[in-house]
Amino acid sequence: MYKIVVTRKIPGIEQAEQILPRSWQLWVNPSEQPLTRSELIEQARDADAILVCDDRIGAGEMAELPNLKVLCNYGVGLDNLDLQAAAERGIAVRNLPDEVTYSTAELAVALMLACMRRLGEADRLVRSTNPFDWKPTIIIGRNLRRKTLGIIGFGRIGQKTAEIAKAFEMQVIYYNRTRKLEAEQRLGAEYCSLEELLQRADIVSLHVPGGPETRHLIGAEQIELMKPEAVLINVARGMVVDEQALTAALKSRRIAAAGLDVFEREPLVTEELTKLPNVILTPHIGVTTWETRWAMTAKALEKIHHELARLSQSD
Repeated sequence: MYKIVVTRKIPGIEQAEQILPRSWQLWVNPSEQPLTRSELIEQARDADAILVCDDRIGAGEMAELPNLKVLCNYGVGLDNLDLQAAAERGIAVRNLPDEVTYSTAELAVALMLACMRRLGEADRLVRSTNPFDWKPTIIIGRNLRRKTLGIIGFGRIGQKTAEIAKAFEMQVIYYNRTRKLEAEQRLGAEYCSLEELLQRADIVSLHVPGGPETRHLIGAEQIELMKPEAVLINVARGMVVDEQALTAALKSRRIAAAGLDVFEREPLVTEELTKLPNVILTPHIGVTTWETRWAMTAKALEKIHHELARLSQSD
């Protein structure tokens, strides 16, 4: 019999009855709040697998979990797990790269629309001025149609964003560490350098993983290359953008607007950023749809089942 620990209450966990053998033990944190380190160790000390919901599990935690065989991250990024320590202990690490693709790309486009059409400002105007003073120049925005979209990071989510953008007749340019020739042809996208992308794009959308290589990929120097009317979208990782430099650029109108689903010191958002009228802020909801959460839960349970069943057969 195997024991599986799920570190947060998540949608669709009832699917476990159809996916996991009945003899396996499943413990689910009844709260939507994270476990403390001591609570995690206590519940997972005899666990064979952990479905990790944004918890940080490093070498120290793994040392106190002698039965641990599988870590499955409830998302794409793995920067919350010590991959080297897991490899040294023979712990299989899995994530969910496919299930999150569409909803994250969809949110990126939603943020583009919100910024370009100034939906945040429009919403606040109606709430604060009733009746509002309609006139032909009220909250004038810009169309997405036929704008140049610059995508930084052309993996699954970046490519899906490009696919959706084509419905708006947008020209797609992209920068990636390696050129994606098949995707270029399929999506009609154009490869260019980071510097050229920043100079040409009306909208810059970030889709790179977190980590030392991408920290502050977009800083004051890069923002200075962007058009004054440009919009920056970040649904990737907060650390990718120098938030202080971005805040200064938004305050001075060096760029027109930004749509942010992630933040540099998340979940903390600076007061200065929250007071800016030309930024749309969302609380890391890129994958927060019922359809995506259910699919993520099912796939995570399937991956854990597969790994533990494989280990059982090899014993």
